[in-house]
Amino acid sequence: MVQRVEPTVRYVSVEGPVTRMASGSRERSWEMAARYLPPEKVADFVEYEQTQLGEHLAIYMQPEHWLSADLGPG
Repeated sequence: MVQRVEPTVRYVSVEGPVTRMASGSRERSWEMAARYLPPEKVADFVEYEQTQLGEHLAIYMQPEHWLSADLGPG
């Protein structure tokens, strides 16, 4: 599930069978961070993630059910 609360509450969740699991890596973290952060923020985020957040695991799945909502202005 992914959500945000500013400027409005929005979320999406996905369900389905796990197809593969793999150990996290610096390269995988960099790839993910680069999708969502400005280029100048990626290195600092990956460094923080790798040194402060513990072990990582990549979980691959076959999406079967999606649920999303935008709850609009509060």
